[in-house]
Amino acid sequence: FILKSALRNDVENSSLDTELQQLGFPKDHAGALTKSYSENSQKGREALRRSSLRYPAPEITWSTDFITWSSKCGSVDEPLIRLKINGTPCTLTLPKLELLITELRTAAKCIKNVKLLMY
Repeated sequence: FILKSALRNDVENSSLDTELQQLGFPKDHAGALTKSYSENSQKGREALRRSSLRYPAPEITWSTDFITWSSKCGSVDEPLIRLKINGTPCTLTLPKLELLITELRTAAKCIKNVKLLMY
């Protein structure tokens, strides 16, 4: 946990050594950990980058119904999109689906920008 946090925050070797000693590590143990941190910090940061922002792909099922008549509204002639994302059902009209797609594209661009900053 300590080394992982140090990698995430780009802690300098001397600061890590001091912090480890303040936590009660003997000077020689703190020095050995700091040396290992120094020698492997680049590899460690790359491993953190590869493992961050990774989520399993969602399970999505969908169907489209075209409603022509409703007992409440009369003539409708409107498609309804039924989504199920990870088991959670959702029904969308065409304008709501278009809005959802726009918002997801915006979110994807934001995530791509964050990834570019990380590398």
